[in-house]
Amino acid sequence: MDKSRYTLGGATWINLLNTINKKREDLLLDHKKTYEWLVENHLLRSGDSEALDTPETMQSLVKDMKELRNLCEMVMTEIEQQGKLSPRTIDSLQKVAEQLRVIVSVVPSAEKIGLIHQGATLFDHVRYHILHSILHTLKHVHPDRIRKCEHDECILHFLDTSKAGKRRWCSMETCGNRQKAAEFYARRKKQKDTD
Repeated sequence: MDKSRYTLGGATWINLLNTINKKREDLLLDHKKTYEWLVENHLLRSGDSEALDTPETMQSLVKDMKELRNLCEMVMTEIEQQGKLSPRTIDSLQKVAEQLRVIVSVVPSAEKIGLIHQGATLFDHVRYHILHSILHTLKHVHPDRIRKCEHDECILHFLDTSKAGKRRWCSMETCGNRQKAAEFYARRKKQKDTD
């Protein structure tokens, strides 16, 4: 699988939602793909890879990620249907936040000094970044820019960051080209039928 597919949603929480792919396969069931997804979404710290070498840890993390994905699905459904979150979903986000153990560190660099936030454990780290991604998106992105791919057979979502705000497909290379080709052949067939 093309690893860029792991990040085409444009936000980590949408990328997690997209782990159920176009063929309705759950990418989280494949531990190798789960690991690749975590790497591509920058969710592993040094030392986390070693922890994931044990099957029990990976299975527990996958279970946790599936629960987070369910929450992401609730958020996406409400954005699509209502343009905002219900009190019930906000309460679910709050419960995730209450369970988090986050470490805040001051990090000096050559130009600036800053803060970084890391989970106390691998599980906290993944949860924190998924929750942060949801809240950052809801704060900074208009709900109309959070979209489902318009290809009939696609179930993936993405953030439309295009200047005009008219992006239609999760990926031009796959869904966009297929849709344009289908529209072209349909027009051609219709033209032949009328001739």
